[in-house]
Amino acid sequence: MTHKQAEHIISLDRFAIGHYKENALLSKLNLTVNRGEMVALIGRNGAGKSTLLKSMIGLLAPLDGVCLLEGLPFADYTLPQRARRVSFVSSQITQLPALSVGELVGLGRMPYTGWMGRMSPEDRALIKQALDEVQMASFSERKLDCLSDGERQRAMIARAFAQDTPLMVLDEPTAFLDIPNTYELIRLLSRFRDGGRSIVYSTHDLETAIQCADKMWVIHEGKILEGAPEDLGMSGLFNELFSTSGISFDEQAGRFLFSGKQRGRVYLEGEEGKPLIWTRNTLKRLGFKLEKGADQLIKIESSNDGYSWVLQKDSGSLRFESLYTLARFLI
Repeated sequence: MTHKQAEHIISLDRFAIGHYKENALLSKLNLTVNRGEMVALIGRNGAGKSTLLKSMIGLLAPLDGVCLLEGLPFADYTLPQRARRVSFVSSQITQLPALSVGELVGLGRMPYTGWMGRMSPEDRALIKQALDEVQMASFSERKLDCLSDGERQRAMIARAFAQDTPLMVLDEPTAFLDIPNTYELIRLLSRFRDGGRSIVYSTHDLETAIQCADKMWVIHEGKILEGAPEDLGMSGLFNELFSTSGISFDEQAGRFLFSGKQRGRVYLEGEEGKPLIWTRNTLKRLGFKLEKGADQLIKIESSNDGYSWVLQKDSGSLRFESLYTLARFLI
């Protein structure tokens, strides 16, 4: 094993995936996952995200090329050896209704206990830690068919955590989660990464990936572009991804905006802080361009009663007590 191979936990060399060799979804892939790195895989539905993840970890046969796991081809590992190195969370809902949450998470220890499932104190400690990590310790005795989709997904992630592998692969882990739980899950995965694990996950949530991932794999026009979110942003890729969909990427805010009706120019004045930030967001959402010297001026004023917004024009001025009333007047 060379040093170059050893520094990557995953290395794809001329890798091709798909269901038919003459019609590969993606081919000639040369990608790497470093140790202690979180990689977000982005792509439209049908682009090959799930197929890539499953092919990468040996659940599907690749059409061409090789995937090295810790410097060795996947075929060189036995199934138990793979299970001690890679854990996988599918995007599909688990259909094991009679199983309890604790029993499901306990399955993560099977690569170490075997089919007999004799748990050591260390095994039980890892299961408890996994449940604590996903905030489901109180759900241990609850059956899976009594859980919401989001709770079941968190239980599956706890099972992967209990498996205690250096690489965790997750196929759209936030698909069934609401917004708070989505951010909590990404924070949890970030903590796993900070603890030394490598994380590869697919997602449609591009904004969260930009904020949290060390590296992104972006499927675009039959290829995968690889790089830090900031490098890909500087390349203009994010705007290119949505060039025909009426969405633009605000590079300063690091988020996507709908390119709706353009309503003119306005100059915004106020002290730095939340009112200025949210007013700026409101005006951009409505389609106003913020420019000094514009015909319309909006001043944010504060008082003991809170904030107000004063719109000044050549014809006079108007005061608004909320961003909602200001927005309704402007449009």
